[in-house]
Amino acid sequence: MTNTKKTIQGIPAKFDARELNRRQQQHKAAYQQTSQCCEIIRGAIPQQFLQAVSDKMATGYTLSKFPITMEILNYSAHLVKPPALQEVDIAIINNDVRDAYRAELEASHEDYKQRLYEQLVQAEESKQAAKAQTAKDKVYADLKRQADQTYSPLVFPEA
Repeated sequence: MTNTKKTIQGIPAKFDARELNRRQQQHKAAYQQTSQCCEIIRGAIPQQFLQAVSDKMATGYTLSKFPITMEILNYSAHLVKPPALQEVDIAIINNDVRDAYRAELEASHEDYKQRLYEQLVQAEESKQAAKAQTAKDKVYADLKRQADQTYSPLVFPEA
């Protein structure tokens, strides 16, 4: 059994507003550059599809960069949500990113606390083992002394 000494190094990460902002901006950019900022409009017949697109565009939606599907009985298009709806989505994304960052920091803190606890336990066990070994050695030395005192040295005549 090898007894490797555990030593924690470093400190747990602390809250950094710039890091949170960087993560939120990264997720916002992903939102705006993908179909996440869009709503898919579908219709089985051209008139139904075009009416749905027209209704959405009247409320502020715009055409996206994604292709429009014009297959028979399968008409669809991605329309970009209006800025007000995007802001709601981005606020939700920002809260989710903030919660994930918080959870990451809390997990880091818990990990450091657990590793410190293990280090302290290991140090205490080493101290206790050293004390026990010292006491054991003392008892054995005393027993050896008693054995040595019980018997006088062997006398063997010289020839």
